[in-house]
Amino acid sequence: MFISLNKKIIYSITIFFFITSIIFVSTFYMIYGNKIQEEQLINIQRNQQYINLLYKNVTLNKEIRNILEQNKHIKISDPDIFNTLTQQSEENQETLLKTEQKRIAEINESYDKRYNAINESIKIFGISAILIILSIILLTYLLANWILNPINQISQTAKQVSEGNLNIRIPKHKQPIFTDELDILISIFNQMLDNLQHYISEIKKQEHFLQALIDSIPDGIRVIDKDYNIFLANKAYHKQVGSIGKKCKKCYKAAHKRKEPCDPTNTHCPLHEILNNHRNNIKVIQQFSEHPEKHLSINAAPIQYNGENLYIVESIRDLSEDINFSHQQKLSSLGFLSTSIAHEIKNHLGALRMILERLLDKHYANVPDDNEEKKQLLLIYNELISSIAVPERLLKLSRSSESAIQDVNCGDAITDILSLLDFEAKSKGINIDFQAPTSPCLISGNEADFKMAAINLTLNAIKAMDANGTLTIKIEENPKGINIKFIDTGVGIPPENINRIFEPFFSDGQENRQKGNGLGLSITKTIVENFGGSINVESQIGIGSCFTLSFPTIKSLAKKKL
Repeated sequence: MFISLNKKIIYSITIFFFITSIIFVSTFYMIYGNKIQEEQLINIQRNQQYINLLYKNVTLNKEIRNILEQNKHIKISDPDIFNTLTQQSEENQETLLKTEQKRIAEINESYDKRYNAINESIKIFGISAILIILSIILLTYLLANWILNPINQISQTAKQVSEGNLNIRIPKHKQPIFTDELDILISIFNQMLDNLQHYISEIKKQEHFLQALIDSIPDGIRVIDKDYNIFLANKAYHKQVGSIGKKCKKCYKAAHKRKEPCDPTNTHCPLHEILNNHRNNIKVIQQFSEHPEKHLSINAAPIQYNGENLYIVESIRDLSEDINFSHQQKLSSLGFLSTSIAHEIKNHLGALRMILERLLDKHYANVPDDNEEKKQLLLIYNELISSIAVPERLLKLSRSSESAIQDVNCGDAITDILSLLDFEAKSKGINIDFQAPTSPCLISGNEADFKMAAINLTLNAIKAMDANGTLTIKIEENPKGINIKFIDTGVGIPPENINRIFEPFFSDGQENRQKGNGLGLSITKTIVENFGGSINVESQIGIGSCFTLSFPTIKSLAKKKL
């Protein structure tokens, strides 16, 4: 229970005064007053006995005189007693008795005066007590104004400062006549608050600058301590974990929606590696709960101060950007290759076509079409025409623009890429069975991206199969969308790798497959998702795999936009 210092002083002085007064009055009255009363009672009893003796003495004198008068022959040998009995008259004895009574009355009156003096002393003490109480009130008023009120103001101001209010100040007299220690203390306290507010303002400016600095970094940045608390993070990180506007104190809760730290046996935790294995630089790939389809590269390093690892800073990069960059590199390389092929062979093929045309016009114009030589020459001519169309297809495939959203005919696009990969398949003895749809199957997106995804899946299937293998491509349209299946008879995918094949730079390392950079399926997954679709895989070891691309139709996309 809170009691102000002012009340404590008043209550303490008042209680002490009353207790002291009661003890003093009680002691004074009980000891001194009782003693006077006892003395008075003893004197009264003694005087009463003396008066009684005087009465008896007077009575005895009368009787002795009567006896002596009646018996004159009786002689008293002691002359003093005889003179006292014969010379003191009855009046003298009565006078003596009255004198003694008067003296006793004066003594009793003296005791009464002394006792009354005690009462007067108590009255004087009461008046003194009133004066003392008034003095206490005056002293309390002065203490309250000079000491208690300033201390109370300092206390209230300090409380509000502790609650975060740095704008408050202790009020002061404009021009005090006299300055004491508390006035100096108040001035120093206000100056301290001014300095504190200034320093905190500077710190906040530096914090805002630091936050703006790390917010400008495109990669996610977070700083955590030994207890998994997030000390600092930028906007890119909050976007990666889906906590924009929210504050998650624990890294495992923000990134993985867990209530306790991640198990290091299942999750490669940079903090665990740095603290327990004393490593300085850690690079891992993780997936956050908010965006499980994205693969994030985390580079972590400790921040050391005085030889201790106080914090750990992590740079988190979304690998989809690297995947897109690799995709763009592939398209750029393909475009360069297409241009080179067009310039290198198109002229030569055109020259051969012109030679064949001249031969046909000059020597076989009038030869029947069923002539064997003419049929062979026409076959060569048709193959040349098809060969000239190959560079044109490559150029068309290499044209890529993020804003080039168009209606893509899935059947025609797959037909184009199969014509490009036909030689690759035949050189390995692979048979490609494309079941083209009877009607156009249209999706909305970038045609070059779609062809790149189809090329990646087709090449992967060719690499996964030995000679005499078969790749079946089916396009199925239903009310919900369009499904494109790539079914191969290859080696299959191990069950432990089925969930990792879409990770960037992942390769299962099977000997009978040609190793790539591990980005093909990641690029394909990104492209399909950019179309608003999804990719699924089913596989059995030794039997083969089936990749299914599911795309929304143009009609369904239009309904979603509405």
